[in-house]
Amino acid sequence: MQLLKVYYAYFSPGNTTEKVLSRIASSFENYPVESINLTSYDERQQEYHFKENELLIIGVPAYGGRVPVPVVDALSRFSGLNTPVVLVATYGNRDIDDTLMELKKNVTDKGFIPVGAASFVCQHTFLKECAEGRPDEEDLKMAKEFGDKLKERLRLLVTYDTSNLEVPGSFPYTKPPMGEFPFKVETNDYCIYCMLCADVCPVKAISDSNPKDIDNSKCLRCGSCLRICPTQAKSFTEEPFKALQQKLAPLCGIRKENWYTIC
Repeated sequence: MQLLKVYYAYFSPGNTTEKVLSRIASSFENYPVESINLTSYDERQQEYHFKENELLIIGVPAYGGRVPVPVVDALSRFSGLNTPVVLVATYGNRDIDDTLMELKKNVTDKGFIPVGAASFVCQHTFLKECAEGRPDEEDLKMAKEFGDKLKERLRLLVTYDTSNLEVPGSFPYTKPPMGEFPFKVETNDYCIYCMLCADVCPVKAISDSNPKDIDNSKCLRCGSCLRICPTQAKSFTEEPFKALQQKLAPLCGIRKENWYTIC
């Protein structure tokens, strides 16, 4: 098929999913390439319409084994016209569970045709000890390999029926959407009211006038506010967070590998 343009859309509060997606998209350097940052609240509110000769690569982190709720909402404003789509899930060394299955169902109902899928390991959102430093050079090398093979496969396709692209997961989903967390984001007295945390929050859970005012029903515990705070005034509630660390610690010593498939 003759591609006219390539888009890659990502939800990436920790910037790791973005690294994987941009490396995959780099294989299409001879085409016009445009990124869509779904981490941005404002960009998620826009409508996106894709044509038949365009390619969409979309990547999301697995949140509790499901697509993050803000992305599900954003995808309701996506539409395709028999547009080929590549599905990518990243995860913090545990499992993607139903993430790719949910992502596939969300896009195939809106005019997209899956031509490939992949899962890549990235540093865990909560526990940096889990898959610390990933995606590393080997991961990014594989992402580029995936992109190269996608490019070649799409070049050779004239017509395609990819309705049977198999991805991990099950439907009905075995995992419920991520619900309430046992820990919260707290703000200590080191806060200097710079408001960087409110600016970077992907779901606007932090008040734009008081950084200590956090709507925990919206908060994803993505850690964006912790990472950007210049005075380390933000932290997760200590005891519940320690319990989660202990629960996930056995996963940290195992190096899990990436996976991809192409129609």
